[in-house]
Amino acid sequence: MSCKTLMMFKKLRNKMLAFNVISISIIIIMAFSVVYIVTSSNAEQENRRQLRAISAIPLMPNRPVPNDEPFRFAPDYRVSFVLFTSGRVLENVYSHLTFDYPVYEEALKKTNGKLSGKIYLNSRRWAFYATEAPAPNESQYEKIVFLDITSDTKTLRTLLITLSCTGLAVLLGVLWFGYRFAVSAVRPIEESYNKQKRFVADASHEFKTPLAIISANIDAIESSSQDSVESQKEWFGYIRLELQRTAKLVDNLLYLAKAEDESLASATSFDLSNACETACASMEAILYDNGITLSASFQENIIIHSNSEKVTQVLYILLDNAGKYTPRGGLIHFSLNLEQDQAKVQISNTGPGIAAEDIPKIFDRFYRPDASRSQETGGFGLGLSIAKTIVERLKGELTAKSGKDMTTFTLKLRLEQAKSSKLF
Repeated sequence: MSCKTLMMFKKLRNKMLAFNVISISIIIIMAFSVVYIVTSSNAEQENRRQLRAISAIPLMPNRPVPNDEPFRFAPDYRVSFVLFTSGRVLENVYSHLTFDYPVYEEALKKTNGKLSGKIYLNSRRWAFYATEAPAPNESQYEKIVFLDITSDTKTLRTLLITLSCTGLAVLLGVLWFGYRFAVSAVRPIEESYNKQKRFVADASHEFKTPLAIISANIDAIESSSQDSVESQKEWFGYIRLELQRTAKLVDNLLYLAKAEDESLASATSFDLSNACETACASMEAILYDNGITLSASFQENIIIHSNSEKVTQVLYILLDNAGKYTPRGGLIHFSLNLEQDQAKVQISNTGPGIAAEDIPKIFDRFYRPDASRSQETGGFGLGLSIAKTIVERLKGELTAKSGKDMTTFTLKLRLEQAKSSKLF
């Protein structure tokens, strides 16, 4: 594969990875942000509720500072202290803490005249809420309630750190899985691209051979231009033969190109047993001339619901393929029987087996394990590919297995009904 092609697929993988990571990152950030915002909002609402509840307690500023017996609120309120001010001057303090008086003055100063807010005081975090408070002498007082929210702040900070670490860990996991996903997603595209390139190269090679032969025969005819047509029939015969081979190659390529769009709606019920018997009888004479013995056994009256023309084409392809790769004196065995709810056809031939690494590739277009052997047989390496395409379109199954001296192709098709058996 060229560097340009490698870069193209690398860019595609990177784009897919970036899209996956960015998309999931946005979702994670939004989800974690919602969790943090909702938690923070609930804490704020609870703090405001407690501040307003405490502010509603009728406390009177009748104890001057310092206070030897500080007022203590109910334990369900986290109130730290309450300041009573007049004209922004601290008058009284209700507190269960042992702060010095300047600390309370600092707290009042940090409120900066606001009705509510948050401050840092004595290494802790506080929320405050100010309301008017009645006084016995009808003077105007302001009551400022302070609530210790340090634990809430720490909880929110811990939550933020936890969400950040979790988000980072998830993003790293997403990055790894995203990369694996991008690689696995691009691999079929890359394989398809490579197969297409190989298909074009192989097709070009297959066309090149007959064209070269035709060209050579034309040159031979031109070099003997004074001879009669009758005397040059041999050259014209070679040209016609190669044109026929080329036409067959074109037909096969066109069939494969249209296979995905071709409709197989003409499925009918037909006797597969008769179709197999006819195919074997048609091929028996050809195989006999090549010194190959054909034996067959059929189970009678196996009826399937499928396209009879296409199924018959597959049978001929498999028999023809077995004949091409069976040496003189070899044996081909054809069998048809029932296997649960399917009709099972097996075609086995003796001869050099197919290497295990080649088995998954034999249904690829133009693939031939032994190129020199295939040239002798005159094949293009399209027959098995066409058979596989037809069988997949018929919702059947076509597989192959091979040992040292035997290769077997197995065809399975949907069954309609079956009866007794006979030996052919």
